[in-house]
Amino acid sequence: MKNLNCFCILIAFLAVTIGTLQGAEPIFVPVKIDGPVHDPANHSYWFGPFSECASVLDVDNDGDLDIAAGRNWYEAPDWKKHKDFRDGAETNGPETDDNSEFAMDVNRDGKMDIVSSGWMRMKGAFWYENPGRKGIKWRGRRIHSARSMEGVIHGDIDGDGDDDILCNHWSLVPGQGMTWIEHIDKEPWLVEHVIGTKGETHGNGLGDINGDGRTDIVTQVGWYEGPRHPTKDKWIFHEDYKFTVARGSGAASHPILVYDVDEDGLNDIIIGAAHAYGLVWMKQSVSSTGKRTFKQIWVETGFGQFHTIAMDDLNGDGKPDLVSGKRLFAHHGRDTSCYDPLFTFWYDIQGGKFERHVLSYNHLPWYSAEKNINPAPNYAIAVGMKLNIADMDKDGHNDIIVCGKGGLYIFYYRGKTPSPRVKIRLSPESTYPSWIPWHN
Repeated sequence: MKNLNCFCILIAFLAVTIGTLQGAEPIFVPVKIDGPVHDPANHSYWFGPFSECASVLDVDNDGDLDIAAGRNWYEAPDWKKHKDFRDGAETNGPETDDNSEFAMDVNRDGKMDIVSSGWMRMKGAFWYENPGRKGIKWRGRRIHSARSMEGVIHGDIDGDGDDDILCNHWSLVPGQGMTWIEHIDKEPWLVEHVIGTKGETHGNGLGDINGDGRTDIVTQVGWYEGPRHPTKDKWIFHEDYKFTVARGSGAASHPILVYDVDEDGLNDIIIGAAHAYGLVWMKQSVSSTGKRTFKQIWVETGFGQFHTIAMDDLNGDGKPDLVSGKRLFAHHGRDTSCYDPLFTFWYDIQGGKFERHVLSYNHLPWYSAEKNINPAPNYAIAVGMKLNIADMDKDGHNDIIVCGKGGLYIFYYRGKTPSPRVKIRLSPESTYPSWIPWHN
């Protein structure tokens, strides 16, 4: 009887707990905008080639947020596809030469342009000027050259109130270094600065590490302290930590994020394993003598290829949540974890506890005898190399835009569970030819 009572109490507790969780659980419904055609005879597959990055911007200044992904842009609200609006982002075998992109008004004319980088044919970064009219090719201008280009992100690096650009190289190459590009108010609009060679590894990010109000640059092996005059003064590199992966070879996500995870007043660092297993946060501590240290704390060890991560408020509690997921067939299927299930997760960060919520999860069909020319799975949603979070349908709630080799998707916010009871939408049972009444 005692065991039975304990069991009943447990069931009651779980029911209350689950009910509470369900009541606060946002519902995100994935909608496919575009994707590759599975046509192996013509070297097109469900796993690409397709752009793994997207930008969210109002292309045509009509008040709606549109989506650009590689060489195509999609016009809201019906997502009409406009092909080849810009150069760059060419296909190269199974890949697309677009490893990051974002929207930015580079020439300050009131129209959003696009900054994009590529590692194959592009070998660097370009900005593409919005002409303000449909059907006109966007002119591209080179802003950075590199032989190991991983990507570009944006943030206010010099503290003047507008965004600059941070470049990332996956390895140190002679003649290259840690590079940021200053956004100025006259032509050529963008000016390059190289601050050192340390930390020239896969993945970097921006944020205030030491709480002085200035933007620092974080890498997977330490951080550059933003000086008072970023364009003139020396950036000092601090080797206060080194990111390690759970399994596989080390490469950090792009971007790396800076955020006060445990709400102790000190900014911490969030890093995903881009080509191996693991997702971590680095807890920052400062001793009474001012010594700064970081402790690596695991969020995930059994999932891999967190190539990109992003943060914004998803559940309406006023605090940013974390979104990430698995990149599909990085390095064309040569990475560890490549044939694990695809996943897209968001995490409610509760003072250091990362509560995982599943957006999508899909086992991949893999038949080795067919050399990966496999049947196309349904809704193979892959988080590629750039995530976007924005209110796409103007309902006051953020949606999630993901672009990977499997296609372009929007996870639309559709309220919270439990949903209010609505009128039954299914056809009455009696309309089915096979229906036989079974009620007593």
